[in-house]
Amino acid sequence: MRFRLPFLLSIVFCLYSEVGAQPVPIDTLHKYGIYDTDRLTPEFHRSRRDEFRSHMAEHSAALFLAAPEKIRANDVYYEYHQDPNFYYLTGHVQPDAALLITKQAILVDGQLTHEILFVQKREPSHEVWTGPRLGAEGAKSVLKFQVALENDSLKRLLTIILQSIDTLYYNQVSLRSFSDPALDTTWNPGKDLFNGIKSKYPKVELVQPQTYLSEMRSIKQDEELRLMRKAITVSNTAHNEIIRTARPGLYEYQLQALGEYIFTRNGCEYTGYPCIVGSGNNSTILHYETNRRKTEPGDFIEMDIGAEYHGYSADVTRSFPISGKFTPEQRLIYDLVLEAQDSGIAEAQVGKDFKAPHRAAVSVITRGLLKLGIITKPEDYKKYFMHGTSHYLGLDVHDAGNSLKPLQDRQVITVEPGIYISEGSPCDKKWWKIGCRIEDDILITPHGPEILSKNSPRKAEDIEKLMSKHN
Repeated sequence: MRFRLPFLLSIVFCLYSEVGAQPVPIDTLHKYGIYDTDRLTPEFHRSRRDEFRSHMAEHSAALFLAAPEKIRANDVYYEYHQDPNFYYLTGHVQPDAALLITKQAILVDGQLTHEILFVQKREPSHEVWTGPRLGAEGAKSVLKFQVALENDSLKRLLTIILQSIDTLYYNQVSLRSFSDPALDTTWNPGKDLFNGIKSKYPKVELVQPQTYLSEMRSIKQDEELRLMRKAITVSNTAHNEIIRTARPGLYEYQLQALGEYIFTRNGCEYTGYPCIVGSGNNSTILHYETNRRKTEPGDFIEMDIGAEYHGYSADVTRSFPISGKFTPEQRLIYDLVLEAQDSGIAEAQVGKDFKAPHRAAVSVITRGLLKLGIITKPEDYKKYFMHGTSHYLGLDVHDAGNSLKPLQDRQVITVEPGIYISEGSPCDKKWWKIGCRIEDDILITPHGPEILSKNSPRKAEDIEKLMSKHN
């Protein structure tokens, strides 16, 4: 192959405007083991690359590496999950790949381009074990890259480019992973490409791309919202079915299993995060993931489970009494958390400070805990509400975004206040073992907050009504 530098600019835009939004034929998708027809389109990913390129400095390039495969034990690997930034920019879901973006165009094998996808070589001896690889031709026909090369070409091309640029954007997390011998796969660019880069190319400034990508990813496009609505709807379905069928004597893992079954039955590839199903005192552990305890009459359940669909995660929490009826103490705590959540959601407005929902929730919870006699000083609310109220949601459950900037149209955040009173807390023991969090996924719009996860009951009486259908 031939690479020509310096960079050329003349016909880049007309060359790219010729690429139409043509759907990928079904038989082409099936050839590469792809069966979902509602994935993000190649045009979406190209628009994200174009947007990122617009932020790049002149005479610069950006390199993104796919997530490495990770060994669970011996020769068994963890289920593969692509690096969110790499997926956002490419749509490629296989390992041992790299994306190179240049600010100005280069000529590669007679084609003028400023983006190249490097992928695994197709090898039948490997594919018989793990399925079809996309390969260079698949990257062109499925992902619509004009130039795609096998990954063994990366070092040679990057070596040439580093001699002609002033700035290299790189994904530090991916590079660190590839540089760890314990995590290396057969294709390992990290050691050879980046060791000593500053000494070999002292004039090249190394810059993290996350600042730009975080702000881009925080503003959701229509295609992304479609997938998020799907993940959230499935999560609501799972929550409702678990609440409806829950009863004392079930194990926490049985409630978890029902939720994960509903996720898979509805086409979701993963959970967005390890499922949290805490009963009794376990409900007061914020990220409890053991899920092995047998539930008992009178237990309060804090259940935080969310599906992931085509890379996009839901994040929904509901809390409920395993016996179907709230005790007086459970009801008081629940209604206080719900009031705090309602106050937080009301603050999820365009132009508001990112922490406005948290301040509103803290105000309500502090006042309520004082009134109930659980605390005697306002600052002690932190003993029972020790986390933030909101985070961004998207390709990561705790998604990229800039919390120092005001909330913007088309951002998705959670609003999730909670109260956690563990056994032995410095208050009347009638409150012990009540851990309650209510979490919903909120779309910021010019017309006010939209609760995307509204299809699971939030009011105590509605939860009891749903549970009465079984209990």
